[in-house]
Amino acid sequence: MLLKFSLLGLFATSVIADGAAIVAAMDEIAAQNTELGDTVASWDGGLFGTLPIIIDSTKLLIKINEATKVAEDSEPLNAIEAITVAQSTQKLAGGVETTLGNVVDAKPKFDKLLLSPIILLNLKQEKSATDKFSAAVVEKVPEALQGAAKTLVAQIETAFNNAIDTYS
Repeated sequence: MLLKFSLLGLFATSVIADGAAIVAAMDEIAAQNTELGDTVASWDGGLFGTLPIIIDSTKLLIKINEATKVAEDSEPLNAIEAITVAQSTQKLAGGVETTLGNVVDAKPKFDKLLLSPIILLNLKQEKSATDKFSAAVVEKVPEALQGAAKTLVAQIETAFNNAIDTYS
């Protein structure tokens, strides 16, 4: 009997991801993104204060990569799921813009510690991971809605490009 429950648990965890799983993954990204943005905004500019920023940034990169796997493993989304994902994308985009704005605002502090090249590298890594995640999600959106999906993720890409330009 215990074996049956163990097998049931195994099969339950290997169920194909869907729109709800993608939204849940996006919510995790959004939460970690907010944490990073808050950490950067409250940073006093001291060297030791960079450790929480590094930790939060690393956690965010991990969440983005995990979400990419969820999206890649997902079946194609139906129209309702695509709309739900679009709403989450809009919410996430606003948070990303805020966090990247905080990173841009903190550039003089990073410059003072000679850490701006490291921040630039990190921004490029996070943008690359975000691009992969966005592509994986857009691929699952019904073809008729893919143009709108690309427009939504372009907002995030623009925010990253602006931050990268500031640090370049």
